[in-house]
Amino acid sequence: MTEGPQPYTNHPEYYFCDGSITFLVENELFRVHKYFFERESQYFKNYFKTSEFDGTDEDPYPVDVDVKSEDFAHLLWVWYNPHYHYEGQPRETWLAILGLASRWGFESIRELAIQQLERLPMDPVDKITLYKEHKLDKKLLVPSFVELCKSPTLPSPAEAERLQMETILRLAAARERALTRAAEQGNRSPTSALLDDEELVTIVNDVFEMGGITGEDQQEFEPAEDSQKENSNEDWFFVDQPGVNGSNGTSSSSNGQRHKSSKAEVSVNIVLYTPGFDYTLIRIARKSTRCVALICL
Repeated sequence: MTEGPQPYTNHPEYYFCDGSITFLVENELFRVHKYFFERESQYFKNYFKTSEFDGTDEDPYPVDVDVKSEDFAHLLWVWYNPHYHYEGQPRETWLAILGLASRWGFESIRELAIQQLERLPMDPVDKITLYKEHKLDKKLLVPSFVELCKSPTLPSPAEAERLQMETILRLAAARERALTRAAEQGNRSPTSALLDDEELVTIVNDVFEMGGITGEDQQEFEPAEDSQKENSNEDWFFVDQPGVNGSNGTSSSSNGQRHKSSKAEVSVNIVLYTPGFDYTLIRIARKSTRCVALICL
């Protein structure tokens, strides 16, 4: 004896008696108004024309199997919100709305979700990771990169895994450039946090090549033209016991001799994050205005 079809339940909020179309999400029926979907999304315009389903309660349009009923309800809330405002929703709600709007081409809703996310407080690492995942305009990440540049420490190993090596290298380059600029301004103990936000924004825009979309199309990072090659012995010092940026420390040069770092030298923290290996923090000091290096152990 075979079991009959699994009964569906009507969604408690988005099943309207005067609805013109029915969607099936998980095991819930959403009876809503076709007008919104055709007005906002070319994807659904085409889908309605070519689908083998009728969009009735007996033959509803099935939504992608990985879409949760709760998330679909969040998307519908944008249209059926009874209070005519969008404040007060948590980040998870707007991320769900953003994900579905991006998937189905609801451009106006996508822009609304981005606007609301921009109003919410968010840790810079979380924001960079989420915005990259959703391929948002990377110019929106400038304040987050500025905040990381001003931080007294680099991201933790766990945070670095989320940001990925590409971003960590660019961040190290931006911090080093900011440190150099602070030293040029005469600060006796320069740090990247001493620069004003306007100068840091300029550095971030340059190093992270703002103007495109985060993700696949980000150009591969290349060290500055005046950076030394791996086999160079000129003015490279590997600090054995580094202190705070700009402080003196005992260091070893590439030929094995030990030197005392001078205040004129510029130091930069480079972190090697590689899955399966220990996380290694190395400070490199060089008597030049710019240096970026990747140390392979």
